[in-house]
Amino acid sequence: MSEEASEAPRVLLVDDDPDILVELSEGLASLGIISRTADTAVKALDLVHRHEELQVIVTDLQMPRIDGIELLQKLSMRKRARPLAAIVITGHASLDRAVGALRLKAVDFLQKPLLPEEVAHAIQRALALLADEESEIAEEDGPTRTTVTTARPNYLRALVAARADRDAIFQAGLFSDPAWDMLLDLAMAEATGRPISVTSLCIASGAPTTTALRRIEDLKDAGLLDRIPDPQDRRRVLVLLTEEGRKRMEAFVQRQASRLGINID
Repeated sequence: MSEEASEAPRVLLVDDDPDILVELSEGLASLGIISRTADTAVKALDLVHRHEELQVIVTDLQMPRIDGIELLQKLSMRKRARPLAAIVITGHASLDRAVGALRLKAVDFLQKPLLPEEVAHAIQRALALLADEESEIAEEDGPTRTTVTTARPNYLRALVAARADRDAIFQAGLFSDPAWDMLLDLAMAEATGRPISVTSLCIASGAPTTTALRRIEDLKDAGLLDRIPDPQDRRRVLVLLTEEGRKRMEAFVQRQASRLGINID
């Protein structure tokens, strides 16, 4: 057994379908990624509690009793030395519910049916993101610098949370144009170092896929965003703010923060 394979598993797979768990765990093992598995959210919570070395959770959204959304909510409330990065799995019938997972800081989502290779790519991206975050924390030299460094993503998170509150308080559908939601999600993704794909952006917008794709084209034509192939997975297309889009979002964030007396420099 290789040294890598002998390490404690850092990945937890959660799905109520045992066949999917077996197929996926065996497929990942053949790619050098050893995982733990749980067929219920309750078992997943227990495993996370007992195994501090776990870093990434790959969970289905639709499960009995405690579903994937509630599982991520419960995990987000637990204080761990090393927070988990979440990857959510969904079928076409539950795409609308993936929006909630993205709001809970899921780093990626995948649609069934799944190939072990695409799950492995998502896990590698999640681990790389966690490593980058740990490096940034290690480089901090005091509480003052930490406050400045985290102010911008925290403010953007507040804007995302405000959008969710707006949708909960007001009648659904009153704010139907997804363009602003997309720009906000892209700004948040860049601030936290999280790549976002075309598919993820469409889902996060909360609009029908055809509408979201049209708005992506509109924003691209306006010079505010661009699409590029994912260098780690050529089947995946990433969406990025252009320099002009970044400049305008920066101007908006700065103006709103100054009105509230918040320093995000």
